[in-house]
Amino acid sequence: MNPHIYIDWSGDPGFRFRRGSSDLLLVAAVSTEENEIDLSSLREELALPADYEFHFAKTSAAIRKKFQQFVFSKLDFSRAIVLRVDKRLLPQEYRKMSGEQILAEFIVHCIKDIPDNLLQNAILLYDGKREQKSFRNVLRKTISDMLKPAVYLRDVKAMPASQNDGLQTADMLAGLVRTQSQMTSRVKLKIVRYPR
Repeated sequence: MNPHIYIDWSGDPGFRFRRGSSDLLLVAAVSTEENEIDLSSLREELALPADYEFHFAKTSAAIRKKFQQFVFSKLDFSRAIVLRVDKRLLPQEYRKMSGEQILAEFIVHCIKDIPDNLLQNAILLYDGKREQKSFRNVLRKTISDMLKPAVYLRDVKAMPASQNDGLQTADMLAGLVRTQSQMTSRVKLKIVRYPR
């Protein structure tokens, strides 16, 4: 099997702060060497249905706490990076970019911190609809422009987070870092602030 990278985000790439755009954009990347992420044992432990979706905005504080404990004590993954972008501090050039371009650029900034052995030949999955080809194309081009030339990703594709535990893990980590200002980097988790 190939390494997998699961990408999800919290917040939006917009700059209309007075009209509801978020101050922060958090991009989470969770990487595994060979295995896919499986949250079924956590669902069983919490007596949740087998198809329960861990979506930060929809989960209770109690489930969030249990999820956080499970991720750092029992879940098998190699590395997680959460990029915490304070959009109010970004240079003006970002305001001229499309939302897709901004999001793609920060996804690449996030995965740049993943070790090469977990990037090389990896399958990158992000939360989205398969039929939204426009963003996938922008993301692929941005990856090719910004990553080291020697790094090759086997595939870049969208998948609804409701169908993938790795994407749900990325969603929950992005939400946890957003809401817990005291959360710090750990052995398996690196939190990167942008701009630095």
